[in-house]
Parts: sequence; structure tokens; C-alpha cells
Amino acid sequence: MNITCRNERFLEVMMFSFFKNLPITTKFILWFLFIALVPLAIATKISYDSSRNALVSEITNSLVAVADNKANQIDNYLREKEQNAAMLAQMSDVIEALEKFSAALSKYGAYAPEYQAVDNEFRPFFSYYQKTFDYDNLFLVSRDGDIVFNVKGRRNISSLYEMALYKDSQLAKVFIATTQSSQTEISDFEYGPEEKDGALYIGAPVLKGAEQLGAIILQMSNRGISKLTQDYANLGSTGETILVARIKDDIMFISPIRFDAQAAFKRKAESDSDVGKAVKGIKGSGTSADYRGKEVLAVRRHFPSFRWGMVVKMDKSEVIASANRLRATLYKISLALLGVVIVMAVIIARSMSKPIKDLTKVSGNIASGDFSARAKVLANDEIGALARAFNDMTEKLVAAKANVEQKKAELEEQHKLLEEANRELDSFTHTVSHDLQAPLRGVASFATFLEEDYKDKLDQQAREYLKEIREGTTRMSNLIKDLLALSRISRIKNPFEEVNIGELVETVRKRIEYDINKFKVDLRIPPDLPIIVCDRIKLTEVFLNLINNAIKFASKQPVPPIVEIKYSEESEYHQFSVKDNGIGIDPKYHDQIFGIFKRLHSQDEYEGSGAGLSIVKKVIDDHKGKVWVESALGKGTTFLFTIPKGLKVGTVGAHEGESRQGVSS
Repeated sequence: MNITCRNERFLEVMMFSFFKNLPITTKFILWFLFIALVPLAIATKISYDSSRNALVSEITNSLVAVADNKANQIDNYLREKEQNAAMLAQMSDVIEALEKFSAALSKYGAYAPEYQAVDNEFRPFFSYYQKTFDYDNLFLVSRDGDIVFNVKGRRNISSLYEMALYKDSQLAKVFIATTQSSQTEISDFEYGPEEKDGALYIGAPVLKGAEQLGAIILQMSNRGISKLTQDYANLGSTGETILVARIKDDIMFISPIRFDAQAAFKRKAESDSDVGKAVKGIKGSGTSADYRGKEVLAVRRHFPSFRWGMVVKMDKSEVIASANRLRATLYKISLALLGVVIVMAVIIARSMSKPIKDLTKVSGNIASGDFSARAKVLANDEIGALARAFNDMTEKLVAAKANVEQKKAELEEQHKLLEEANRELDSFTHTVSHDLQAPLRGVASFATFLEEDYKDKLDQQAREYLKEIREGTTRMSNLIKDLLALSRISRIKNPFEEVNIGELVETVRKRIEYDINKFKVDLRIPPDLPIIVCDRIKLTEVFLNLINNAIKFASKQPVPPIVEIKYSEESEYHQFSVKDNGIGIDPKYHDQIFGIFKRLHSQDEYEGSGAGLSIVKKVIDDHKGKVWVESALGKGTTFLFTIPKGLKVGTVGAHEGESRQGVSS
């Protein structure tokens, strides 16, 4: 023990003597290296760990949001399918069809002419709804369990209870559940009879009054659900959504997955895996191994109503890739800083200590807030130059501080002016919407009172005058409303988002479905409309105004109106058009029609204030796009507009921070 202590002491003395006898430059280099290496290593480790943990937490939260969104989408999709089945079951044609098919099958048989006549009568109706609602098959089942009709035409099946192919199937089970509960029921997935892939059945009771005639059963595949799970937005290059269900004794994938397009109804999962836990109803998130053996971050969700499980996951290597890149960058920065440290150590060692101490003292004063402190320049050597540079930097810092304070004051003043302008604009809007419209309503009301209370005392001309007064006030009220719409279009900027234009146009179609049916409009919508980044609310108004205009100016033609929407993709923008077979527009007016309240026809010929195209132009201008018209008298009209591809999700067309509101015209 004594020998060991003496050796350690001897080494300490030797190291101290060695260090003591080193040149000052070497001492500075060694001390600076030691001082720099320790914090650099600690900072690199802390930065990497913090970055890694933050990324894992952020991606986990993102996966939770994606999982919740996917769960809502899938749940809404299945609920919609159930509602479709319930709606069909209540239709009078379905009730009549089930009665006729049951009677024909019972009395004559499935291949008799009488049954064929019923089949010919109702097959187009059921085929239409089967395709419209995207079902694989549609069955009508009598209350006795006889399949009296199915869209695919397999009429040789006589009974769900007698045919071995069906009696223990999910089709039979959902029929039994539906007839017992008198409610819409949904089955588990199974390998359907004569089906290669899994099938799911939705049954709804068909009632005539209090009498249950049987059920309508709809068969669906996994196509619709697969579209939802194969949307990899916000999932990077390795993320995916896995949907599984218990089929008999196995846990089966029921939709394709990113790295196995053939997984649906072919790939099985272990009960202790993430998807196995999801099927059991064990929700949560964490790190685990997926079906490829990769370490992943995963979030589990359960669908108790449908007995399904879902996992949204992403490879952990992708999650922490940014942290690994940061670590490599920190290593490079550390090496560069070490080089700088060595150079500075050499310079400092060759300089006098007093100027350095003075400079350190001055820098401390400035750091504490004393910007009047300045370094003394005692020589023209490197230290003197450093002192002068330090003083210059301090002067610029003082100037920059003053400039920042001035800019801050200017911004605060502009903010106050902007708030005042917004308050004045809100006051103006309130005045227009209330103070101007109230007298108009009074004039209209008094005109109505005169017409109703004194109609026997007024001659025909006086009644015509009253009618003109009421129509004039109505037009003035509509002009005020359109003026407000134009004002809101200019003020309110909604954040851009990814929008499915096909769904947007379908929403517009439903809003004007009454006019479409009234004027027998042939509205042609292409099936391949894209998903673009835009203001969903305002672009809805663009399509609504253009389609409404097309119907209005084509509805008085001798032939039924035809309105056609087209889309073409260019290198830098999306181009849309709305074409009609209406009266057309003289080319000399093409540059005028987008002006506010510009009309080319009288109010008696075509209703409206003329603000619709002004709204369209303002919306397209907000998107930095272009809108124009191609038309000639008697040859219909085509309105075209473009939306740039470079728009970013979350940005707005103009001002940030404005409220998200709709625009009506």
C-alpha cells in the first residue's frame, strides 16, 4: 500500500514539474483545449439527447393526431355505410320489391317468367344503388331467410339456413341479428362464399308498417377503408396505418400496407404484437418491433363497435434521423471550435495580460448593460486592433439597440392605427348591415301594408307602383348584402389547406341540387379532380358563383342546360374551367364583367346584383391566380381560372391573424 501511494505521489510531482516547465503558449493551448473539450462534449451530448427526445415526443404526438383522425375517418365511413343501408330499407321501392320477389319466388320459382319480370323491373334500381354506394353485392332476404334477390344474379341459393355455404356465415348471422333487433347491424369480416378476399355485411330490416318483411343486406369489401389507410400524409417515408380484425381464430390484416400491398386478408399478426393488442382494446403508444422486425414508434386504437384494431406507426430510425444529423454537425462544429481555441490560445499567450484583463473588464460592463464602456487602445498591434474592433462592435450594438427600439415604437404605432382601422371598418359593416337595411325593410313593409289594407281603394297603376317599390327595396337589400360579401372577401383571409376539389364540387352540387333538378341541368363533373392547397371556403364560393351563373344564363335556352367542369394540370399551376351552353357574352364586354355590380342584362331578364364575378376575381387574386372568360354571343360561355402550385399549407392570401369566416354572395 505504501509503495502504491509513493508511486502515485511521484507521478503527481512529475506531472506538475512537466506542466510547470512548459512554455506559456503550450500551457494556454493545453488549458484552452481542456476547458473547451469538456463543455463541448457535455453540450453535444445534451443537445443530441434533447433533440432526440424532442423528436420522439413530437412524432409520437403527431402519430396520436394521425391515429385519432384516421379513427374518425374510418368510423364515419362505416357509419355512412350503415346509414345508406338504413335509408335503402325504408324506400318504398325496396319494400315493394321484397314483397314481389318473395311472392314470385314462393309461387313460381327463381327461373319462372313471372320471377324474371320482377327481376327486370327492379334490377336496374338495385344495381344503381349498389354501384352508387360502392357495395360489392346487394341481397334481399325474406323473413323466412330465403335470398329472393341479389345483384350478382346467383338466384340458385334457396335459404340462408339450408345452404351449407351460407348457414354459418356472417351473412346469415347479420340477417339473424337484424331481424331480431329490427335495427341496422354490421358483421365481422370473413372470407365470403365464392369470394377471394374478405367481405363485410350490413343488414337493415325492411318494414311495412309494423310488419317485418325481411331484410336488405349489403356486402362490402375493404376498398373504401383501404383508401383511408393508404393516405400517408404526415407519416414520412416509413409511416403507415395498419388495420386488423379478428377473423375466426386469427388476427388478419384487412387492408394493404405500405410495404406489403398484398397483406389484406393474407398476412396474420401475433396476439402480443401492437396490432394484436389493438384488437383486444389495449390502446396506447410506445416503441416496439413491427411485422418487418423494425423498431418503430406506434400508436394503438380500437374500434369496439366493429371489433377492429388500428396501429399508426413510423420507423424510429426515420424519427431520430434529424437528431443523428445534428450530432454529426455538432461534431464538426466542435472540431472547428477547437481549432479556433488553439489559435486564440497562441495569440493570447504572445500578448500581454493587462490589455486582455482590461478588455475582459470592459466586456463585462457592457454585458451588464453599461453601453458607455469602451476598451482602451494602448498599441497598434493585434490587441489594439481587437480593442478597436470591440469598440466598433459596441457602437454598432448601441446603434442597433436604438434602431430596434425605434422600429418597435413604429410597429406599435402602426398596430394601433391598424386596430383603429379595423374598428372603423367593423362600425361601417354594422351600419350597412343594420342602419341601412332597417329603413329598406320599413319601406317594403309599408308598401305591403298599403297593398293589403288599401287594395280596394287603389287603381291598377297605384298597385303597380307599390309592386315596383317592393321589388326596388328587395334589389337594394341584395346589393347591400353583396357589398358586405365583397367587403368580407377583402378582409378575411383563411389559412390555406389541402383540399379535395372533387369533394368541394360535390358539396356545391348538393347546395344547388334544387336548381339542378328544377332546370334539368346536365352537370358534368370529371372524376379525377385533384387535391390542391387553397382557401377551402372561398374556393367553394368561386365554384358556387360560376356554376350558378352558368345555370342562370343557360336555363332560358330552348335546350336543357349543360354545365361542364374541366381540369388541366400545368407545370406551375392548376387550371379549372366552368363551361355552359347559355346565351354567351359579347367579346367587347369580356374585360368589364368582373367589375363590381357589372350587369349586361336587365333585372327582369336575369336576377342578381352582378357581384358574383367580382367575388370570384377577388378570391382568385388572393390566391395569386388568374381568371378570364372565353365566350361569344349564342355560343355559350367558359370561365377559366388558375391556382398556383406553390401555395403553402397554413399561410393565408394576405393578412395573417384574421378570423376564419365564410363568404356569401
